[in-house]
Amino acid sequence: MIILGLSGLPYAQSYLRKSTQSLSEIDERICQGLDSAACLVIDGQIVAAAAEERFTGEKGTGALPLQAINYCLQTAGVLTSDVHVIAHGFDYDKYRRVFSQDKAYYEQVVCSRALIASMTEAGWDNVESRFHPVEHHVAHAASAFYPSGFSEALCIVSDGMGEVDSLTIFDASCGELKRIHRQRISDSLGLLYSICTRFLGFAFNSDEYKVMGLAAYGDPRPYRSKLQQICHFNPTTGHISINWPRESLTHATLGYPAAMGFLQETVGFPPRRPNTPLEETHYNFAAGLQERLEQVLQEFAKYWLKKTGRQYLCLAGGTFLNCKANEKLCNLPGLQGLFVQPASGDDGTSIGAALAVAAKFGEANDKPGPFDPYIGPQYTRHSVEDALSQFGTDKGIAWKWLGVNADYFTSAAADISNDLIIAWFHGRMEFGPRALGNRSILGLPSGNSIKERINSVVKFREAFRPFAPAVLADDCDKLFITKKFAPMRYMLATARATELGRTAAAGVVHADGSARVQIVDADINPIFYRLLTAIKAATGFGCTVNTSFNVKGQPLIMQPFTAIETFLKTGLDKLYIEGYVVWKN
Repeated sequence: MIILGLSGLPYAQSYLRKSTQSLSEIDERICQGLDSAACLVIDGQIVAAAAEERFTGEKGTGALPLQAINYCLQTAGVLTSDVHVIAHGFDYDKYRRVFSQDKAYYEQVVCSRALIASMTEAGWDNVESRFHPVEHHVAHAASAFYPSGFSEALCIVSDGMGEVDSLTIFDASCGELKRIHRQRISDSLGLLYSICTRFLGFAFNSDEYKVMGLAAYGDPRPYRSKLQQICHFNPTTGHISINWPRESLTHATLGYPAAMGFLQETVGFPPRRPNTPLEETHYNFAAGLQERLEQVLQEFAKYWLKKTGRQYLCLAGGTFLNCKANEKLCNLPGLQGLFVQPASGDDGTSIGAALAVAAKFGEANDKPGPFDPYIGPQYTRHSVEDALSQFGTDKGIAWKWLGVNADYFTSAAADISNDLIIAWFHGRMEFGPRALGNRSILGLPSGNSIKERINSVVKFREAFRPFAPAVLADDCDKLFITKKFAPMRYMLATARATELGRTAAAGVVHADGSARVQIVDADINPIFYRLLTAIKAATGFGCTVNTSFNVKGQPLIMQPFTAIETFLKTGLDKLYIEGYVVWKN
C-alpha cells in the first residue's frame, strides 16, 4: 500500500493574519497547523519525507506541502494516482461541536474539507475518497512508536495542543496504540512553556529552545515555589494540572494578555519586550521554568511506567524537543530504552499519520535497527557543478573536485584541526530540526572562541546559544557521561561533560556543564562516521562542533545553490559539498 502522510493546515496562518489587526511578530505562530511536511510510506516503510520550509525558504511554513509532496513521489517513482491513502495529522471533524462559536474558523481552516479542497485545487483527483484524517496525538504517538524498534512501550505525547488534547499516554504493543490517559488544553504543559517563552520576550511556538538555553545561566530558586503552584503533578491520579485563572487562555492571537498579566502578578516583573536586554530575573525565571518542566515530566513518566509495567518509553510532540528534559527521562530507574522521534514537532505527524494508517491495514513499520532520519533530497555531482557555475570564479569563490574519498576526509579534518569553520553538505537531507551531519556547520570543539565565532560571524544569533557535539561512540564516554539510548543518536538529549570533556570539547559544553550530544555510528551515517574518524586521527578525538547549516531565520539548507549562496554571505572558511572543496578567493 502507498500512503502519503501530510502535516499542516494550509489556511491557518493567513486566517490568523486576516482576523488579527495588529499581529506582533512574536505572535505570528500562535495558530495551529504550521510546520507542514510530506512523507511517503510504501508497504509500511518510510521511503521519503521532507518539510515544506526547506523548499520555500519560509521557516516553519504551514502551506500545503506541494513541493515536499512532489519530492516524495519523484523519489519513489510514484504518480499521484498511485497513492492509495492520503493521511493527515489532524482530525477536527469529530470535534466540530467545539467550534460552534467560531464556525468560520472550522470551515475555512481546520475541517478536512479545507485540505481536500486545497489539494483538489492543486490538481489532485479523487482526494476525498482517499483522504484519511488521523487524530493529532495519535499521529505523534505513531511517529515515535512504529520507528522505535520496540515491540512494546509507553508512549507520551506532549505539545501545545492537538484538536482538544495537550498531553496523552498510549500503551503500545502488538502494533497497536491504546490511549489510556488524556489531558485537555487547559492543562497543557507545552502551552505553559510557550506562554512563558513569550513572557520572556521570545516568539511563541518558535523560540522555546532559546529559553532552554537561557536557563543554564539562571538560578531556579527565586521562582521555584511559584512555578510549583502553577504547575502541579498529582501522584494519586497521574495528572498534571496547570493552575491558570479561567480567562488566561483567552485572546490567544493578542498574545495571551490575561496569562501575561497573571504571570506578571505571580513573579513580580513585567513581560520582557522583544530585543531588549536580558536581566537576572529573566535568566532565573527561565531556570525555574526549565526545572519545573523536568520535574513534572519525570514524575509523570515514572507514574505511568509503574502503572503499566512498561520498560520502554517513546516520546513525541514539541515538548520533547527539549533535550534537557529528555536527559532526565533517560535516567529514570529501570528504563531499558527510550526513543524520541527526531521530528517531534508537527512536521513529524506526516510520518505518524502515514504509519498509523499503515498499521491499521496490518503494515506497521517493523524495520529493525535505528530510525534513519536521512530521508530528504540528495544531489548529484552534476547538480553541484551547475550550482557552482552559476556563481563562477568572478563571484569570489574557487573550488576543486576531490571526490568522496580518503583525501576528501583528510582535507576536511585538517581544516577543522587548524581551527577553520567549515560547512559539510552530503547525501540525503535530515528530516526534523536537527542537523545530523549531512547539512552541518563543523568546527574544532577546543578551538579558539569557537562558540563566539560561530554565533557572531556565521550564524548571526544570540551569544547565549550553545552548540552541540557530534562524537564517535568510542570517544563519547571519555568526553561525556551518557546513556546510549536512542536520543543520543539524534541530538535529542543532553549529557554531563567529563573533566576531560570540559577542556577537550570546551566549545560545546554549556554554562551548566551539559552538552547536547550526537553519537555517530557507522550504521546510521557511514560518511559522517568516516569524517569523524579522520578528525580523530588529526586531533586525538572523534568529536566536532555540529550545528545546522543555516543562518538566523533560515531553514536548514537543502540544495547546493543555497549552500553556496549562504557560504558566501557568512564567515565560513570552506564548504565541502558532495566531493567538492569550495573556498573564497
